[in-house]
Amino acid sequence: MIPIIYHPGYNITVFGLERLHPFDGLKYRRIHDALIGDGLRRPGDFIRPETVRADDLARVHTPEYLQSLKSSKVLADILNVSLLARLPAAFIDWRVLRPMRLATGGTILACRLALEHGLAINLAGGYHHAADAWGDGFCVYADTPIAAASLHAEGRVERVLVVDLDAHQGNGTAAAIRPWPWASIVDVYEDDLFPAFKQPEDFPVPIPAGLEGPEYLRIVEEAVPRVLDQVDPDLVIYNAGSDPYFADPLTRLRLKREDLARRDLLVATMARERSIPLAMVLSGGYARDSWRVHADGIEAILGRFDQIEPTRSAEGPAPAR
Repeated sequence: MIPIIYHPGYNITVFGLERLHPFDGLKYRRIHDALIGDGLRRPGDFIRPETVRADDLARVHTPEYLQSLKSSKVLADILNVSLLARLPAAFIDWRVLRPMRLATGGTILACRLALEHGLAINLAGGYHHAADAWGDGFCVYADTPIAAASLHAEGRVERVLVVDLDAHQGNGTAAAIRPWPWASIVDVYEDDLFPAFKQPEDFPVPIPAGLEGPEYLRIVEEAVPRVLDQVDPDLVIYNAGSDPYFADPLTRLRLKREDLARRDLLVATMARERSIPLAMVLSGGYARDSWRVHADGIEAILGRFDQIEPTRSAEGPAPAR
């Protein structure tokens, strides 16, 4: 079966203060429960990650930035909840940052397992507004660059491609990987959304507000295979934000649930047709039923690819194709 990484500690609760933010801190549990309820996994089938190690955080984040996370004001600014500035930083670390460190460990594990199984899914992660020296947009740790840097340092991959289909530009990921000639990003994002300043990217695909499913999917079908063939990566990390959904309060794209499920299956299929391992992370999504949107996409992938056989060794990069 496709490895699915989940930990109950992913879920973020702050004694009710989480309701001040549009992000659903319990969506990871809801997705986990949906996969069980729909008969696709049993409780014991999920793989639990370990918390990201300090040395892995240091592969990307500056010492100054990591030290700044001990400030309640800094954390309140990153998490976009001003009331948090009045709380002890240790409390925020316990209730919010610890789940994010677990999720970052989950992204690293998903990448490792993708190299072994062809596909792997982390039911969290995708903090694509965090860079080496700053965080923003509820993103503290740059989990995708951290995972890529860890595997590259170990010699397991030579080229990594991030496919970012969250509705917002992955500005943090783009900034973090820019110095690395071996890492690239293709990013399809709504052009008029946060962040106001867009980071330079390898393959930016800005799109206008109001696009519906067929036109959006046509853009994805044109852009992603072209970049896959040009970069020829050893690993794809897919940032599968659910916020292009028509009911999302922070975006203005018009995709239905079935459009997003088709999108996720398309990306997985395009990678697997090329024998490229793919690790999926979830990223943003702010509608009340964004958990169901994610679950639909994951279930579409499981329906096509469960029982997949390994195609690449975890001991090193694949041979040239």
